[in-house]
Amino acid sequence: MKVSEAIAQAFCLEGGEVVFGLLGDANMPLWIGLAAKPNVEIFSARHEAAAVAMADGHFRASGKVGIATITSGPGLTQIGTSLVAAVRNGSAIVVAVGDVPLADRNNVQKFDQRRFVEACGAAFVNVTGTGNVAQEVAEAFYTARVRRQPVVLNMPVDVQEQAFEWDFAYEPAKDHVPAPPSTPPAEHLQQLVEKLLQAERPVVLAGLGAKAAGAGEALAELGERVGALLATTLKAKGFFAGQAYDAGIAGAFASAPTEQLLGEADFVLGVGAELGYYTTEGGLLFPGAEVARIDTAPHPKELGVLPGLYLQGDAKATAQAINRVLAERGERREGYRTAETRAVLDAPPAAIEKATDGMDPRALAARIGAALPDNAVVTIGCGHFWAFFHMYTPVRADLPLYMSYQFGSIGQTLPIAMGVSVAHPDRAHLVIEGDGSAMMHIQELETFARHGRPAVVLIWNDAGFGAEVHKLKAKKADEALGRWPTSPDFVTVARGFGGDGERVEREEDVQAALQRGFASGGLYLVDARVSPSTISDPYLKLQFGVENRAPLLRGPKR
Repeated sequence: MKVSEAIAQAFCLEGGEVVFGLLGDANMPLWIGLAAKPNVEIFSARHEAAAVAMADGHFRASGKVGIATITSGPGLTQIGTSLVAAVRNGSAIVVAVGDVPLADRNNVQKFDQRRFVEACGAAFVNVTGTGNVAQEVAEAFYTARVRRQPVVLNMPVDVQEQAFEWDFAYEPAKDHVPAPPSTPPAEHLQQLVEKLLQAERPVVLAGLGAKAAGAGEALAELGERVGALLATTLKAKGFFAGQAYDAGIAGAFASAPTEQLLGEADFVLGVGAELGYYTTEGGLLFPGAEVARIDTAPHPKELGVLPGLYLQGDAKATAQAINRVLAERGERREGYRTAETRAVLDAPPAAIEKATDGMDPRALAARIGAALPDNAVVTIGCGHFWAFFHMYTPVRADLPLYMSYQFGSIGQTLPIAMGVSVAHPDRAHLVIEGDGSAMMHIQELETFARHGRPAVVLIWNDAGFGAEVHKLKAKKADEALGRWPTSPDFVTVARGFGGDGERVEREEDVQAALQRGFASGGLYLVDARVSPSTISDPYLKLQFGVENRAPLLRGPKR
């Protein structure tokens, strides 16, 4: 057995039946070893950066360590953006990267790979030979899982070709990952209960950790007991859909009623949520509030803009434990659950002027919500357009929603969506991406088609880089610097890659187009021509100083 074959075997023992990659000279030995494993499926991307983003997407959607493999030198430098995005997301992925032999001083691809990887914020593990490879691979997977950090497993070609003189034995790292405590110590719980009971305007703010733990019912009960307003982070959009005191997303995408009510809070409990800069608007969203957090990590990564009480525990189990304490004490509070709060939540939205130069993006977003099947998953990119989805598309509480914004980079969505699609092979998958962003990795449409992964890709087409266009306008500069005179024929592009699609120019045609896409069972692109002049609510506020008038989004009733 060669080292490359041993690494392939170790990947299998770590649960790595899915591998994303792009073949090159320096990772060819491993690729051959993986291809020989009957239980391993290799998804070959069209770009190294896309392969790593696919592994990232697969982790996000499956919870399993994402695995990618690429070649040396330029193969590695290509993945910089995807690697940093995975670092920022806290994604547990292992990227097996080939390297030139140490003694090959004249190899044109020779490069200090460790420095590059560590500059991106990822961990670096070097494979040194037959005597250490089992421990080195195990350490890579352990680091990825426990630290929630991408790890580059560096594999020199000459080391991959080394042969064992003994039987290779591997003990998977997954068998040694410690389980976090399910609930905090009783005295910590009691401290949090006292703070909740002392609060007059408490907020329960759920994040992705609460959603992953299935804590919805327990947190809704907690809200009833202490009179809390319910809100979510961006990643947990829609989690409290249908609850009477659901205030929607907190932060940059908050509605006007949500901003008003959260500004009155005196205590905020974040559950499975970082309470980071954008969720709290730099701490200004809750100017008079004390905060506390419940999360599975032993301690916060940083103090952040709103430091406070921190409890380690599972979101659902901890919320249930708090509810038991409150029930035993017979304690209930009115809090936000008043007629005055209801009047704010139920106030009619401000009138808006409908777009006349293309589909109104707010109407388009609302139609998307109506078209989503019960088994849908959504992957969405970032840019000016995504605010319309987050603020105007109603979704179910249990909708799996994946986002590609972590490094603030456009162009990541199609490959991340491919990884999501592999993790959810039997679900209707809607991918929403901007026209400018889509062009950055448009070749990965072919990867969807080649591997037979169905997806409906909606291109939010405003014929330009919308974010830059509106910022140029705010600066009183020439908006044309961010536009292009014509837009690509995305449907023809999709057909050229083996898919199908249609162009949509009226809001009333969107739902039927998406339904045809889901029914097609393959790659289907919907080119949605939207108004290029309509500005999102966050941009109106941040770039033009317009008071927030965004309506409160109501999800499906429970």
